[in-house]
Amino acid sequence: MTKPTHDEPIHTAITYKELQDYVWQANLDRGFNLEDPSKKLVMLMEEVGELAKSIRKKAGMKFTDTTRQTEVEEELADVQIVLLGLASMLKVDMRTAVAEKEAKNRTRTWK
Repeated sequence: MTKPTHDEPIHTAITYKELQDYVWQANLDRGFNLEDPSKKLVMLMEEVGELAKSIRKKAGMKFTDTTRQTEVEEELADVQIVLLGLASMLKVDMRTAVAEKEAKNRTRTWK
């Protein structure tokens, strides 16, 4: 596998691992790897908040004029980017983590 670079577009056939590697390389290139995981978690919570505002707008709920008007897709992407950066910082392979968690979830009874 070639080293990912964040200055090239992401191709549509990218694997989840390649996406995580791409995001981590962008974190390295931008100096975001120097933050500790607790700061990355705060960034993730900020992005989740922005996503909530975007969904609130889309659902037609009231908000103030100062609420930033953004698209749901953009905010979901921000959440994914920060989450994958945090996962890489903590040395977690998200494809494996999601697969293993879903294997557990399939054995659970959901009410």
